[in-house]
Formats: sequence, structure tokens, C-alpha cells
Amino acid sequence: MIIAAYLQESNVLNFRQSDKERLTHVNFAFALVKDGRGSVDHWINKEGVRKFIKEKGHLKVILSVGGWGAGGFSPAVSTAEGRELLAQTLVDINNDYGFDGIDMDWEYPCDDIADIEASSDDKVNYTLFMELLRQKLGNDKILSMAAGGMQRCVDNLELDKLMKVMNFINLMTYDMCPWDKVGYHTSLFSTEECPNSGDAVARMYETAGVKRSQLVLGAAFYARIYPNVDGLGCEVNGAPLFGEGGYTKLQTRIGMDESGYEYDEKAEAPYIYDTHTREFITFDNPRSLMEKMKYVKSTGLGGIMYWEYSHDDDKSTLLKAMTE
Repeated sequence: MIIAAYLQESNVLNFRQSDKERLTHVNFAFALVKDGRGSVDHWINKEGVRKFIKEKGHLKVILSVGGWGAGGFSPAVSTAEGRELLAQTLVDINNDYGFDGIDMDWEYPCDDIADIEASSDDKVNYTLFMELLRQKLGNDKILSMAAGGMQRCVDNLELDKLMKVMNFINLMTYDMCPWDKVGYHTSLFSTEECPNSGDAVARMYETAGVKRSQLVLGAAFYARIYPNVDGLGCEVNGAPLFGEGGYTKLQTRIGMDESGYEYDEKAEAPYIYDTHTREFITFDNPRSLMEKMKYVKSTGLGGIMYWEYSHDDDKSTLLKAMTE
């Protein structure tokens, strides 16, 4: 079973060695596309990354490319020459650092929701690029992608062809909260108020032809906050705020004994509604993470991953709950 953490390169020096035994994969975020080439020139801890890979032990350490708002993909893969350049430069980085593979995190082909370049041709061009990347990377390396939890993300991918060259898909089953009303951002099961969920997204990709064993469920080690609202299901205007400070800061709201929150047992989703500040806070906690792990095991999914490693507290409370 895959148990994977996304780790921002800038946080590599804060990785707790004890967590190596709890994880199977670490995805280093992010390489970028610059002038049609794969690039890690912006990394500030390059030697730290090299040291991490050298001492990785059993871990599979993967280069993740892109991220929210990271552009350059669409024009880079629009021509055969562009695909060749991007694929080769990414493989060069993989080989130089000794990564175990590449995870593509283009958010999203054919979709400019993140204010990046997009084209209807992305659907076919992405497949051609991934086929070329597999050819250059070799069959002994991992090739995966992070995929959005929306039907249009499924529709904009040639999944039948992609899964012939990819090992698995990391489902971003977080940030699923609606922008027009208050909802959960990483619930496991659908409810009337929040129809989108981890289970719904997994079924969506399975219906499109992806084997369950090739799907990795996503978990969130951070919160989303709706300000100035009247509670679950009420109308809002825009996306909720990112909960800075991760689980450590969240503990000041829920209490160290986790008594200060509500739990939706149908959705398997914890939340807080603060009547004084009128904030609705949606997140994952030890209880919901244990339920996600049970779901992964009982349904035959390939594993579970989370964003992002540094959002856990210094005792690895969330990772321990998920794995122990």
C-alpha cells in the first residue's frame, strides 16, 4: 500500500527521520516549467534534497512537477519539439538527483481555472507527452500524476491511454469545498449539503476506467476557513481561505484533547463553527484520517497521500493516526 507525503523542497531539513518508517513515498514539490524546460533553479535546499535521496532507505522519492498556478505546460506540450524538450529536461533532473520517478501535477489540462495557459488540445497533447516521458524515463521508474476531484478533470484526460503508461493517480480529494456555499473540503463520503467527497471522486475515476488499485486517495493536513458565514450550507461568495499554520495552529482551536470540534459521522468530516467569529473551519483530524485508511483498505485503493508534510505537528500526530 502506498502511503505518500508531498514535501515542499523548502521543508526538507525539517523532515523527521522517524517518519521514514511510516511512509512509502515522498513527492518533492515542485519542479516547474520554465521556457519550455523542466527547472528546479528556484530550489533553496538543493543539497538537502540530494542528502535526503542519498539516505532515503526504502522510500520511493519522486519529483513532482507543477502545482496550483504553475503554468507553462500547455504551450510546452503543444508541439513534438516542445514535448521532447520538456520530457528530456525532466528526465535529466530525475537522473541527476536520483529520483525514483516523476509525478505530474498540471492543474489542469484544458482548464484555466488557476489562471494558466489552457487549450482544448491539451487532452491529446498531454497523453502524447506522458507516453514520451515514460519512454524516456524507462519502465523501472514511477510515473504518476495528481488529478483534480471534478468531473471535468476526468473528461479532460484520455485515461484509457494514460493508464497504460502511468503507475497510479494521486487524487486531490481536498479543496473540494464549493465556492457558493459552506461545505467540507476533504470529506470521505457525500452528503446532501456536500455531494463531492473522496468516495465520489474515486468512483468517478473508476467509472472512467481506472483500476481501484491505481487510485491513491488524498488527505489534507491543513484546514480551510469560511469567514463571516452562518454555518454549513449557507451561501458564500468565493473559495474559503487556506488555514495557515497547519495542524499545530488548528490545535489551539480544537484543544489538545480534540474536544472543541463537531463531527459529521455521515461525511466522516470534522469541523468547527465559531459563533463568535462566524468562522466555519473544515479539516482532517486523527479520527477522519483513520476512517480514510479503513476505506482505502476495504475498497482496494492503491493507497493514501496527503498535502503537505510540514502541516503536521512535531509529533507527527496526523501521520501516526493514519498509519498506526
